[in-house]
Amino acid sequence: TYVPHTYYMSFGGVATPNQDIEQLSVDVDACFDTPLSCLSDEEVSERLVLLVDVSARVDALRVETVRAASVAGVPKHNDQRNVANHVGELTNTNPADIRKDQLIADWLVDFATLAQAYQAGKLTTAHIDLLRRKDNVRVHQQMIDDQTKFVRWFSSLAFRDLDHLMERWLLGADPDGAAPEEQLKKCHVTTKPLPGGMLALSAIFDPLSGAAFLNALNAEAEKVRQENKAEGITSPLGHRNLQALMRLVITGASRPGRATVKPLINIAVDQDTYEETLGWLDDPANNPLPTPQPEPPKGADRRCHLIDGTPIHPAYAVIASAKGVFRRIVYDAKSRELDASFDSRSFPQWITDLVLIATNGKSANPVCDAPFHWLQTDHIQPDSLGGQTTLDNARPLSAGDNGWRGNDTSRGLWPMPD
Repeated sequence: TYVPHTYYMSFGGVATPNQDIEQLSVDVDACFDTPLSCLSDEEVSERLVLLVDVSARVDALRVETVRAASVAGVPKHNDQRNVANHVGELTNTNPADIRKDQLIADWLVDFATLAQAYQAGKLTTAHIDLLRRKDNVRVHQQMIDDQTKFVRWFSSLAFRDLDHLMERWLLGADPDGAAPEEQLKKCHVTTKPLPGGMLALSAIFDPLSGAAFLNALNAEAEKVRQENKAEGITSPLGHRNLQALMRLVITGASRPGRATVKPLINIAVDQDTYEETLGWLDDPANNPLPTPQPEPPKGADRRCHLIDGTPIHPAYAVIASAKGVFRRIVYDAKSRELDASFDSRSFPQWITDLVLIATNGKSANPVCDAPFHWLQTDHIQPDSLGGQTTLDNARPLSAGDNGWRGNDTSRGLWPMPD
């Protein structure tokens, strides 16, 4: 028979700091020791419901502790600039999950009743986050006043019905709706990486941008349709829209009047993989497609990926090279580009490209999950302290980490990989 631990409380908490959490871990171990195969269907159902309820309360406990850690400034003890990165490095968890906890914790400061219901297990993280995302400056005070109603409503309705409930509540609390400046805050374009290097795109436009986008896209898509028709090609509307969008993007990225245009695509592929892919395309039955290993042995350089580290099918490298414009770069014995300037504070593009390839498009901070396009090339030894603008003094960092570190050499002690 499992006997729960008895806690000996003192003023301000348990007698031994964090003994309660340690015991919670022991209690979870005991739960894993329960053989589920010995439980009836009804007992498994009851167990699952209890676990969901307990998990909601543990979520609330973690959110509360995330805020306490932020207020206490604990990241500075681990050479990190925020709680999310601090926890990510120590636990190998996803920093994005902790950032979401931080958002919820900061929002709950104004909502004591909701926080109590959250801690009691009456509301889950999903309930709290739904309310947080519906909040705005016009309804904030009304939402504070209606906390008790939300607890009652959310406790009695299925989750799928809550969006409709909140929309009805917003009609009463904010009948005029969002002003243009509020609508603009909701406008966005987001991207989601998919397996194989594919990319999903979603967007919300304001009325003016939406009209401009549709007119430009439809006009370009019609050009594509006419060209396809002349060539006897029939293509779906979605494919024509994609081709039209890419034309607009490439045209907009071109820089008239400049000698060079920054590439829109950077692919890192070794020569052996490239040549073997040519052989595979020539005769797939007799030539195997090269498959670079996820973690090649040290010294090996079999790779085929975008500069941000996304692996791609090597046939894409051949396709790109068939259409691409090449530029040759010559390096000296020390792997320096012969015409690069080393008196400048800004890193030349070839150094930026090489450090991104070396880190597979990731920050040198091992727990930073900043998007690739947020990365900057940082001087490991700061420029203001005599650091040189050279390859061996370069590393990629997010703009946030780079600014947080500044020229303080006691911060951000993250080395480049070998």
